[in-house]
Amino acid sequence: MKPIHVCLVSDQTIPNILGIMHFKPEHILFITTEEMKRKNKTEAILNTIKRAGIEPTFSEIVVKEDSPYDCQIKISQWIESTENDQFTVNLTCGTKIMSISVFHIFRDYGSMMIYIPYPKNEFIQIYPIKKNVHPESISLRLGVVDYLTAYSLKVINEKKLEQKKEEAEKRKNLTKLIIENYKELEALLKDLYSKLALYRTEKFYNFEFEYEFASDSIYQEFFRQLGCELKEDKISKKLTRREIQFLTGGWLEEYVFNCVNSLLDKEINDAVLGIEIENIAGSKNEFDVMFTKDNAIYFIECKSLSPDKNLAQESLYKIGALQKEFGLRVRSFFVTTSQKIMDENGQIRQSIKARAEQFNTEIITYENISNLEEILKQKLKIS
Repeated sequence: MKPIHVCLVSDQTIPNILGIMHFKPEHILFITTEEMKRKNKTEAILNTIKRAGIEPTFSEIVVKEDSPYDCQIKISQWIESTENDQFTVNLTCGTKIMSISVFHIFRDYGSMMIYIPYPKNEFIQIYPIKKNVHPESISLRLGVVDYLTAYSLKVINEKKLEQKKEEAEKRKNLTKLIIENYKELEALLKDLYSKLALYRTEKFYNFEFEYEFASDSIYQEFFRQLGCELKEDKISKKLTRREIQFLTGGWLEEYVFNCVNSLLDKEINDAVLGIEIENIAGSKNEFDVMFTKDNAIYFIECKSLSPDKNLAQESLYKIGALQKEFGLRVRSFFVTTSQKIMDENGQIRQSIKARAEQFNTEIITYENISNLEEILKQKLKIS
């Protein structure tokens, strides 16, 4: 008998992917609808499991999601065309009518039927009914690109992600130096931004800079770690594009990434920096830091230096817009060194706080950035 896994296709693709990769069937039957076909949901599932090296044969039945009769007829006809096969059925997704129809049909074949109470990483066997049945855990954990692929999102710069990670790790001590001495370095960072912002897309830039505080030990250490040549108050270096981007705000993104990346062995499964994404409609977005934990996805928007009030609001609106791309609950963080999001009492302004709550976003202010790793562990319940 050939093992066949049955999936009911809907907007939520992760439960089907978890089921397929757990049972590793020889063949998959996708029961879908016209709407889900337009959204390429079956293709998204297949693309995701293919990344893991799983390429079973598959069939697809398109049913009317609100018609028990249509479901019954089309599925029954498909079963009649197969041999005496062994079925596992994932009833998690699809409409209620689809689930009920599939349950009644495959029950007659003695099929094992499961339900995945996502976002829990386990499944419950709901048929055949057993006494004292306990949920069975699912060990699979999706990485960032896999998760995005599951939702029909294309990662434009996947080949560059490893390089970005390596560069961030090399500059880990430098980003730590900036955060620990931000008050002393803030004026310098603003000056560097103003001088280099126009060159962010240049492949190289011959940078020469005279700075009256270059003899200060903090500044000397900053430029030394950056690899600059120092002669009295003159600094020079041939900067790469990534170094220019680093000096014009990328240092905060890299610091945040390194904090997240340090938790990879502590329940966070994957983390990426500067990932560029395109959706089905061709719209493109970039995420500063994104990571997965227990088959859920999180992202962090970073704003360095001192953005004005409108920029802080715009960042939160961007977070809200990006969350809509996923079809599931997405938790996010907004990390900033700006003091302009604070009111006269030193508290986060109420309008910004309300917007963050609306988008399920945690704001991390400058005062807490040095403790970001511990904050993430607390918020994500990492032991």
